[in-house]
Amino acid sequence: MKCKITAILVLNLFCITIGMQHSTARTFDRIVAHVNDDVVTQWELDTLVKQRAMELQQVYRFSEREAQQEAERQRAELLDRLIRQMLLLEAALTLKITVTDAEVEQYIKDFKNRYQIETDEELREQLNREGLTLVAFREQSERNLKSEKLVMGRIVPRLQIRDTEVQQFFEENREQLPTKADKVRLRHLFVAFKPMEADRNAALEKVNAAREAIAAEPDRFESVAQRYAPPQNANSQVGKLIEASRKELNSFPETFQTVLATLKTGEMSEPIEANEGLYVFRVETKTDEITGFRYFIVPLALSEAAIQAAREHIEELHQKLEAGEDFNALTAEHSDDTETKENGGDLGARSLAELNPKTRQIVEALDTGAYSQPVETSSGLHIFKVDERNTPDLSEAEKQQIIAILRQQRFQEEWAAYTDRLMENAYVKIKLNE
Repeated sequence: MKCKITAILVLNLFCITIGMQHSTARTFDRIVAHVNDDVVTQWELDTLVKQRAMELQQVYRFSEREAQQEAERQRAELLDRLIRQMLLLEAALTLKITVTDAEVEQYIKDFKNRYQIETDEELREQLNREGLTLVAFREQSERNLKSEKLVMGRIVPRLQIRDTEVQQFFEENREQLPTKADKVRLRHLFVAFKPMEADRNAALEKVNAAREAIAAEPDRFESVAQRYAPPQNANSQVGKLIEASRKELNSFPETFQTVLATLKTGEMSEPIEANEGLYVFRVETKTDEITGFRYFIVPLALSEAAIQAAREHIEELHQKLEAGEDFNALTAEHSDDTETKENGGDLGARSLAELNPKTRQIVEALDTGAYSQPVETSSGLHIFKVDERNTPDLSEAEKQQIIAILRQQRFQEEWAAYTDRLMENAYVKIKLNE
């Protein structure tokens, strides 16, 4: 812990101690920058880079090698910031900004509390290990306070944040706050892609071929099932023996429950049409508690004619809406979503964050009471309607967090702008690459 405290302590002190009286050794060190009547030496910059590497390693958990590489990459940035801090201190001294002894004592006390330093003796020991004295630290604390007063007087008054800026930040960063996404009460009118008679006949031919192959060689049920399985079901339970309890069977679609309940052991069902295609079941074992069965599925491939028929149907429904017909009535009569059609296609209150990106883009642009153009998905086409929209308000704590972020951003901008002006009016010559 002591090492970490020392590293951070010296890092905070080093940038401002260069304005103090130079040692004799510094006179013979290579100069990397002239700043008015002062200079920055290679030793000072190297030390600053080392301290930055120590900070990266101990505070930000960089590895030793990564910390050294990153600190070296920041060498020019560190020199630039060092020069700006020197000019701030020089401006504070020129403007004769004063601080009281009580302010210096409080500054040192706060510094010790921040880095968990309990006594002056402990502070003195840590400073001495880095070649600094307590007297020099007190003198530099006074100078540091003068620089802070300069910043407080010239920059802080510019950090006022308006409510409109808070709201703008919130809107621009809403994606990072999923709990603050708009909620909408959403309805939809759904037209499914439905296979035509030719599509069904093609699937039935495959089903009958599979049934004949299984009837001829009952033990080949699994291999035959896998041959006809859709690509997305190739590694599923298709063809495998499934043993389901009575409770598990109750979770199956009602048509599947009926077939499995009526089939006797060894019997194979007729084709059953569902969303994924044509299903065929065979019961292997049956007791009062457990039913063992296998199944295979032949997908119903949609022809272009079937897809076009759905598109034309949804377009007709959209035109009826445009002509003023009631959305709920049209949904009750025409929607293929059996779970919602009876209540006008009501999908309930949904957060925009939970919608898929394509749907969200459509819904987000709708005003309350408005409906969308037809939206095509892999299963069919939708017309969405927004009944209500609710935008959650920011809490006071969230508002204060945003204000703190914006003030920090503004401070960095104003600090850079102010020190830019100091740089423009100063003599600065950098010899970093010489």
